[in-house]
Amino acid sequence: MSSTGNEPQTGTELDTEETEIFDPEQDEDEVEIGPPSAEEALRYFGVDFDVDGLVRRFKQKEIIVPRFDPEEPENSGTGYAGFQRNFVWKKRQMDRFVESILLGYPVPGIFLVELPNRRYIVLDGQQRLTTLRDFFNGTYATSTGEREFALDYAAPPFQGRTYESLQPADRRLLNNALIQATVALPIGDNGKLAVYTLFERINSGGTKLNDQQIRVAIFPGNATQLIRQLNQDPNWRRLFGAVHRDLRDQELILRYLALKRVAAGETGPNGEPIAYRAPMATFMSKYLDDNEEMSTRKIEEEKFEFAAACRLLVEAEGPTALKRNRTINAARADSILAGLSLAVRRNPDITVESVRTAMALLEADQDYVEKTQKSTSHKLSVTGRLSSAVSAFAR
Repeated sequence: MSSTGNEPQTGTELDTEETEIFDPEQDEDEVEIGPPSAEEALRYFGVDFDVDGLVRRFKQKEIIVPRFDPEEPENSGTGYAGFQRNFVWKKRQMDRFVESILLGYPVPGIFLVELPNRRYIVLDGQQRLTTLRDFFNGTYATSTGEREFALDYAAPPFQGRTYESLQPADRRLLNNALIQATVALPIGDNGKLAVYTLFERINSGGTKLNDQQIRVAIFPGNATQLIRQLNQDPNWRRLFGAVHRDLRDQELILRYLALKRVAAGETGPNGEPIAYRAPMATFMSKYLDDNEEMSTRKIEEEKFEFAAACRLLVEAEGPTALKRNRTINAARADSILAGLSLAVRRNPDITVESVRTAMALLEADQDYVEKTQKSTSHKLSVTGRLSSAVSAFAR
């Protein structure tokens, strides 16, 4: 190798603007793998909570919002990692939500997952629960500190009222108002995957969580922790750019890890070769499910291969090795990372010049280019571009 260690290369600045991820397919034409049977893996039911009881449970940490940035101590012991954004509602939204309940209007329900200890984690409803808790407490957080929570944007007779200054009848109405919750109870080995599938279908709205944000809640095991560690590699940060607020950088690493098993011809627990099956989103989720208990040896192997591949790409092609006009083509990136990291596995002393030559071969290979541009999540495209990348870097 032309250098040792894993230090960032000199002369390359860290990109601070958010990188776009281009996935030509977005799985829109794929045939889905059927989700686990609801009868076997998931039971869910509706519960009506009165607002006073809901706020009390939220305050007592019987209902938990697991946030991913930063992770909070209350996630410990839930079996799920942090995934929620921080609170994002503006004051007008908060006031109007409380006012809607006081006026007797129907409000959206919340979505919870029941834990074995009978606590709940929130998959949908953080903004509503936090608003109610803060209104009951009498203050809400701002960038400059705590402020009194009065209904500034409500109409009379509620305008300017705090929880304590509400008329007794209005306060009782608020306390006793019902909010519907859908509660999911995971069952058996496929329970978490079933929760993911269900929530993916019902999760909609202006602040929709994406697939990766849901995955880190449902599959908090060793593979998810590995991806977080790989995401901090200094040369990966040069290749990708600034940390992505929606975890698209972590999702791209997951995609590479999942497909590398296919490119390497690895076998599953039953001894059969691991084969790619569409859709890509489900295939990636299955990787996390299969590797919640990843061994220490495997973790260290993945760290070494990923770090070496990223360093070699920076040395050979510069920090734009995976980009075209500030955009990373996910299909091109998954194959390059898989092919190069497997070449590192076979020959840790692979040279920068050979990497540069392999990249040029791939750019000139029209069949490879087409498989990174069209039907990118279909099986023939996936296996074809992986095979081309592995061959190019093995020369």
